[in-house]
Amino acid sequence: MTRFTVLGLSAFIIVAAATAIPSAQGAGGAAGDQQARGKALYVDKCSACHMENLQGSAETPPLTGDMFWQNWETYNANNLVEQVRATMPEDNPGGLERQQYVDIIAYVLRTNKIQWTGDLPSDMDALKKIVIKKSE
Repeated sequence: MTRFTVLGLSAFIIVAAATAIPSAQGAGGAAGDQQARGKALYVDKCSACHMENLQGSAETPPLTGDMFWQNWETYNANNLVEQVRATMPEDNPGGLERQQYVDIIAYVLRTNKIQWTGDLPSDMDALKKIVIKKSE
């Protein structure tokens, strides 16, 4: 092969790989990425009070289990995002980026086995369509 053929083939491979990576992420990696971000944020910003296992403590409510369901079942994801944004973290309510709150709530909702497709959306109207309901 000539030097130009090798360079052309190398450029083609690089372009093909670069376009394949975002496609693969959109096909299923995104929800996992949001889960990883949400869990990391939860551990960093929330677990000191709500515990790493989301079970809460004597001073803070659990984010899973019967009390979670009593407090949130039939509400929508937007209700939960807005409540958390308005009140958490306790020492700095509203102090995170909106997407960070959404990622944390995605982690909490997935832990509670609430189903939706792809990433939890950050758009209020889309969040209102996701009802917090026990899966059967």
